[in-house]
Amino acid sequence: MDFSNLPEPDIGQCKDDPVDVDGGSTIFFNGPIITMAGGTFSPVEALAITGTTITAADSLEHVKSLVGDTATMVDLKGQCILPGFVEPHLHLFLSALTIDFLVPMLPWKVTTLDAALRILKEAVEKAEKKPSTSTPKWVAAYGYDPSLVQGHEELDAKILDGVSTSVAIFVLNQSGHIAYVNHAAFEAAGIDDSTQSPAGGTLVKKDGHLTGKLLETPAIDMVAGKISPKAGPEELKTNSAQKLGEWSAKGCTTVFDAGIGIVNQINDIPLLASVTQNPEHPMPMRFVAAAAEAIANITIPNHTPSVSLGDLTPPVCVGDAKVQAIKFWADGSTQGGTAALNHPYLNPRGECGSLNYKDDQALQVKMSDWMKKGWQLSIHSNGDRAVDQSLRCYETVFQQLPDRNKDIMHRIEHFTVCNTDQIEKAKSLGLGVSHTIGHVYYWGDTFQTWVLGPERAARIDPIKDDATKELVYSFHSDSPLTEPDPLLFVRTAVTRLMYETDKVLGPEQCVTLEEALRGVTTNPAKQLNLGHCIGSLEKGKSADLVILGQDPRTVDPVDLHKIPIHQTWYKGKKVHDVSDT
Repeated sequence: MDFSNLPEPDIGQCKDDPVDVDGGSTIFFNGPIITMAGGTFSPVEALAITGTTITAADSLEHVKSLVGDTATMVDLKGQCILPGFVEPHLHLFLSALTIDFLVPMLPWKVTTLDAALRILKEAVEKAEKKPSTSTPKWVAAYGYDPSLVQGHEELDAKILDGVSTSVAIFVLNQSGHIAYVNHAAFEAAGIDDSTQSPAGGTLVKKDGHLTGKLLETPAIDMVAGKISPKAGPEELKTNSAQKLGEWSAKGCTTVFDAGIGIVNQINDIPLLASVTQNPEHPMPMRFVAAAAEAIANITIPNHTPSVSLGDLTPPVCVGDAKVQAIKFWADGSTQGGTAALNHPYLNPRGECGSLNYKDDQALQVKMSDWMKKGWQLSIHSNGDRAVDQSLRCYETVFQQLPDRNKDIMHRIEHFTVCNTDQIEKAKSLGLGVSHTIGHVYYWGDTFQTWVLGPERAARIDPIKDDATKELVYSFHSDSPLTEPDPLLFVRTAVTRLMYETDKVLGPEQCVTLEEALRGVTTNPAKQLNLGHCIGSLEKGKSADLVILGQDPRTVDPVDLHKIPIHQTWYKGKKVHDVSDT
């Protein structure tokens, strides 16, 4: 893929968004306004915004006295205002690839191996008919997940060879941590039985022969990097704008990309600058990000003078995005069987998964280096053994660096399989944890029957325990794993209902609506170290808000995800209006 035609990326040290109170004011009234100030509903009668900033939130009489008689009055007519939602973990460019580059095989729709193979055969037939200068021709797909397929059948090279021996086939598991390829793909990538696995990844072999299964990004990239033709920068810019628009329509006003560099390696940096400063598609939301640790010391292309992220003081502005964190992966996917557990998986493999860092010191050294430079750290940890390692490493590095910037909240991502001792330790260390709440909704049943068993499954993403222990928790999509849908996240946290059933997973972990709303507003704002300017509707904060068709406090919890989102406002401007779509 050629990124050389992208303009030189605009890169420099970020500052807080300027407070803009110039221009006319707008007062919203005559509808419930849930400010979430202090992490509670904290409703008010009226809300005023001026420029990009909230200037008052109080009684209508008081707000009018503060703002003046010239303000534009917006009668909500019973509609409800909430703070703009904060989505604290997704992957923009991988999500963009799912629009028209990767053949879709969503596991809640493709539920049998035969159905998956039919889709691949159709894609191969299309590829064979399509003019192409690449040899071999390729089919790249996304979404196959054995944990949700009848019989839990995995793909391998032999099965995919049955689809085609001439067209190279690459299938990315829904988790993003596993891929399956045929021998034509191995041949195109120059990989054979003698090829060694890369650091941090695994070319799975049986009896010395490649099986067609690849684990983790370094191994997956050995094949994915050879796919041709690739999605070009202009296609990725267009698709990224589409995804950002979709997320805005769900009420998101701030998103956090948890791994810049996982799709195009260091070329993700100039691409991110180009996407966030695209005059044809102005940003409808605030974009904050972590860089994959593997790319953070690599020289940024197309930039003069030569510089890497590691040479700069965080947060670093890349276009209109703020890159403030460094991302590590301690393990893999729980439903994929690669997350590191303390006790074996339920399924017949009976294994415990594996840690990506075989000893703590290797991870601690890297963590310490980046923390000294002032970067926020974010560690992917699904399994309880990976959580143990992350907590040990944080505690050790904190002890080594007593003068670190203690205003920065460091994070553990997913925190899926965990216990109360780990929750208490995370709280004592001042960490934030972010849950892929879709594990409960989409995968809850298979976690009970195939992955973990009923007892451990009931405790995945234990939000009630988080809330009780006062740990700062949040909910995220991990898009494209699931779609950003904060109201569905809230509904899942309140009810723990599983996909298309009336079954509840671990009812003792259900939380109140107020506690659930924290997970998409005030808490993720704190985790992004932006609690001073977003997450609640308070004077002086950014005018980021969402207007709902109903007050969630009056809706049956089962129907929370059905509440219509009428408008989304970002920095005082309406960026989504359902009446315009």
